[in-house]
Amino acid sequence: MLESDGQLTIRVDGDADELFQLLEWFNDDDELRGRVSLPSNQIRPGQMGDLYDVLVVAVGAGGIAPALARSLTSWFTVRRSDISITVKRDDQTEITLDAKRIKTPEVTQALQTMLGQADNAQ
Repeated sequence: MLESDGQLTIRVDGDADELFQLLEWFNDDDELRGRVSLPSNQIRPGQMGDLYDVLVVAVGAGGIAPALARSLTSWFTVRRSDISITVKRDDQTEITLDAKRIKTPEVTQALQTMLGQADNAQ
């Protein structure tokens, strides 16, 4: 979700392991390291611990779209299972990327358009 501090959320359609693997993938990328994290969740009564279903990407002032697109495309390429992810801004603008249909130029363009629209709105 793009908020006033410049964030996107990424939701993986798989289980929590897929989400953690994607976070590790981003942390191995020099351009994305430190810009992607798990949101801090409050533990609710009856819960044993945090449940995570999204990653938060700090967009900031730099051009993160090309790095994010490249990293996501590479991640999809090495996946052995069919998976999709949804990238979403707080204005409910979202794109869903499917591992079966991934094409780097299209992913890059979609993310740049999404982030460009966010920059214009601020």
